[in-house]
Amino acid sequence: MSKLAHFLLGLRPAPLASAVAAVCGLNRRRLVRADHGTFLINPISDFGSAILKGEYEPQMRSVLSRYLSPGGVFIDLGANEGYFSVLASHLVGPKGTVIAIEPQSRLQNVFQTNLAVNECYNVRLIRCAVCDRTGTAQLSLAPSTNTGASSLFRSTRYALPTEEIRSLCLGDLLDRTGVEHCDLMKVDIEGAEYDVFMAAADVLKKGVLKNIALEIHSSILESRGLSADELHKYIVENGYELNSELGPWVYSFGG
Repeated sequence: MSKLAHFLLGLRPAPLASAVAAVCGLNRRRLVRADHGTFLINPISDFGSAILKGEYEPQMRSVLSRYLSPGGVFIDLGANEGYFSVLASHLVGPKGTVIAIEPQSRLQNVFQTNLAVNECYNVRLIRCAVCDRTGTAQLSLAPSTNTGASSLFRSTRYALPTEEIRSLCLGDLLDRTGVEHCDLMKVDIEGAEYDVFMAAADVLKKGVLKNIALEIHSSILESRGLSADELHKYIVENGYELNSELGPWVYSFGG
């Protein structure tokens, strides 16, 4: 990465960094081959720079490798630009299924390109957010330097652009996609994890989700007056046990 790119990624506030990158033309997306696929990246972004370094979330990659096998089912909540959906697609193979959930309209073409160049024909991309209700919601759009930080709950002091999106509760998502068994669901949804699971007792108790890899955004939860410990307790009370051996919190139904 160039010194200028490194400087821009550290520049605050982040919208200023995005604006400078756009003016300089440094944020033009390009296809980059990585160890686990080829991706259309913005080099002036957290995801793009990590791909260029070959260091993107190795712990979560290990989780996918452990819990997914040929013929499996993977749900990617907060799929962003499709990195883990691509990895999962190859792990579950042509007889497996990947359901990718990403609400941002600006990422849909990027995501589809990443699927196409990696020949991922078993992935279904759904543009919506999963939360505690079915209807519509307002999504706060993080700067292009970190699209993965977009959230239903604004965590910045400065205003962010918003986008109205479709929302589904977890039970409705499973019903509409026809998923009756999921080997692994990855959840990285910037604070909405609390809302998803606290409204999904029926889904949890049935064990439809065999394993859940959960990224908990404690700072967002705390700003909302919520507790990560309370969420953990609720998931355990509904039939799951925690395994933190690989880094992210992984809950397995029935132990």
